Amino acid sequence: MAHVGAQSILGEREAELRAAEQSLFDRLHHALEQFGADVTATDAARLREATEQLAELFLIVVAGEFNAGKSSFINALLGDRVLPEGVTPTTDRINILRFGEQPDSQLLEDFLLLRTHPAPLLGDLNIVDTPGTNAIIRRHEELTKRFVPRSDLVLFITSADRPFTESERTFLEHIREWGKKIVLVINKIDILDEKGRGEVIEFVRSNATTLLGSTPMIFAVSARSALRARENDDPKLWAESGFNAMEEYLLRTLDQGERVRLKLLNPLGVGQKLATTYRTASDERLHTLSEDIKAINNIEGQIQVYKADMQRDFTPRIAQLENLIHEFEQRGHSFFDEQIRLGRARDLIKKDLLEQRFRDQVVGDLDAETDRITQQIIDWLIERNLKLWQDVNAYIDRRQISRHKDEMVGNVGQNFNYNRQSLIDSVGRSTSQIVQSYNRDAEAKQLAMDLQGTIATTALTGVGAVGFGALFVILAHGALLDFTGISLSVLAVAGGAYLIPAKRAQAKREFHKKVSELRDKIVRSLSKQVYAEIDQSIERVTETVAPYTRFVKFQNEQLQHARNELASVEQALGRLRGEIEAL
Repeated sequence: MAHVGAQSILGEREAELRAAEQSLFDRLHHALEQFGADVTATDAARLREATEQLAELFLIVVAGEFNAGKSSFINALLGDRVLPEGVTPTTDRINILRFGEQPDSQLLEDFLLLRTHPAPLLGDLNIVDTPGTNAIIRRHEELTKRFVPRSDLVLFITSADRPFTESERTFLEHIREWGKKIVLVINKIDILDEKGRGEVIEFVRSNATTLLGSTPMIFAVSARSALRARENDDPKLWAESGFNAMEEYLLRTLDQGERVRLKLLNPLGVGQKLATTYRTASDERLHTLSEDIKAINNIEGQIQVYKADMQRDFTPRIAQLENLIHEFEQRGHSFFDEQIRLGRARDLIKKDLLEQRFRDQVVGDLDAETDRITQQIIDWLIERNLKLWQDVNAYIDRRQISRHKDEMVGNVGQNFNYNRQSLIDSVGRSTSQIVQSYNRDAEAKQLAMDLQGTIATTALTGVGAVGFGALFVILAHGALLDFTGISLSVLAVAGGAYLIPAKRAQAKREFHKKVSELRDKIVRSLSKQVYAEIDQSIERVTETVAPYTRFVKFQNEQLQHARNELASVEQALGRLRGEIEAL
């Protein structure tokens, strides 16, 4: 019989359902691409094989313990000794049995052997013989479990002398997870009497129903008797073997329509399991990322509170400086009132004496007080900046401590976990290093130089970076020169006594103008520089946590899309299952 492809046995409705299934598998593939390296090689292979399975012949996997008689069963099914038999494991690799005009074998890869044979049954389906579920070589069992997801039907062989062992139970649970149709075959039934047969069949049925959630089809056979009956053309032995019912099921009950239905249903089990696994992984990741988003929002909240607090707290600090300047101006006005009058005429010509009085009565400790207030502002900036870094560092440390709670489902998400935690660790190290290396004295010195340089340049052209108090001393000296100039001019003019009030008022106006201009420039410049320092501190913190922030926001957006698509595919596969089952 010629090789027949799956497409040739599909009607119009079946072809539509198959196309819909292929489309859903394409969507599933694209959704899993969002997980990148987190999609395990095994899962990627299963998805690829399930997709390919739609275009292949109906595939039966024969599984069971090595001494259950799987090889004998397949030989009886094909009517020829295609596979070696024995009491020890005879299948050391997976055997794929396909139709061929001549018996042949070809090693496709390690532990995977392709056998061809002209058995008529192989014209409509392929058979996979697997190593035993209790094989001594664990690689055998791994291969068996790897191949099960590709199957359309699993014939699970158990032995009448050791029915439903623990290893068989465990393996059946694995098959059940992939949603495969399972038929149980109790082999070597000829070793039991009629009563024993009934007890074994009931034992297997009861345990299988409990394990699988429904009662599977069960056949009790003697594969060796069936093969001898075929070889010797012995109808009586054939009837005693119980194989007729098994063959009837495969060739007639499991007709072409049923095989098509199973062909379309079985890849769905793989697709649904993968969609559910990675949709669940998406939910777990999104939960983890929701905590990260809270952490980011918390840090951003701390930054906003820091900025608001700094702007609020700076107002009374700059007010102290303004009050100091105001008091300086008031002392200057009082000095002018006291000195520019007729009774002080003799003193007005004593320049050195006036300068000394001005320094003592007006300037006083202005420079020291001004620098003290300015230094307080600098210290306040430094301490609050350090406090911001300490708060952010402490918060990230707490995120690092809780990282072990952020585990994904099974092996899914290990790469995601690594990238995420690597970023958290990196940000944590950066903030910790900044906190540990923070030099208050050096920071304060640099900030003072920046502030003084900016303000001096703004306030008095040509003046280098000096203390704020020194700026007022320079101003006072200039005012004093103006004052003495006015005084001398008053005395030099005839009738100067009548000009004294006007000149005093002029001196006070000029002094007020210069002090006001300097005060406004200093307040504006100092405020601008302080706000710039605040913004710079915020920018440094933001830049440090930016890689973590970008990762979280990108992953969250990507995962939301993948999660929604996986949920949609999962639901669509469920609906498609209902349509196929209704065929």
